[in-house]
Amino acid sequence: MNYNTKHIVLITVFYLLQIIWFNHILLFGKYMPVVFLLPVLWLPLEKNEVTNLLLAFIYGISIDLVSNTGGVFAATSVTIVYLRKIYFFMVKNPMQDIEKFQINKIGFVQRAPYYLTFIFLGQIFVFLFESFHFPLVWHKLPYILVNTLITFIFFTLIDLLFLSTDKQ
Repeated sequence: MNYNTKHIVLITVFYLLQIIWFNHILLFGKYMPVVFLLPVLWLPLEKNEVTNLLLAFIYGISIDLVSNTGGVFAATSVTIVYLRKIYFFMVKNPMQDIEKFQINKIGFVQRAPYYLTFIFLGQIFVFLFESFHFPLVWHKLPYILVNTLITFIFFTLIDLLFLSTDKQ
């Protein structure tokens, strides 16, 4: 399967999972897993960044249209795609070419901090973009942390299903 086709299929699957299932799950009465970020995090770094930003925007705005959230998921998706390259530039091996980096070529131990960082940032961005009131984030920090851990558990399970055979 073509790499671009694979990403479009993954985005479609996660789109359907988020809007049909995860948007209607409330764990412990208030925590909603946010798995829509996973295919955004799996987008290749070596592809044109504008293409990735456009794909993330279309993906996020389509979730917003169904969820009636007014651009929150689109803004979060685009922000996450933009920050990924900065993240890899800061944590990469000096001998590693960032343009050749592929998420499926590293082990889960290296992917876990990547996932946790961007799940946490994604949760903060969702709250910021929903409220436009930064002090609300500090008030909601315990909720954000617990939701980050719950979402990370789902990311781990999905990661084991999709990427476990691609390890080095």
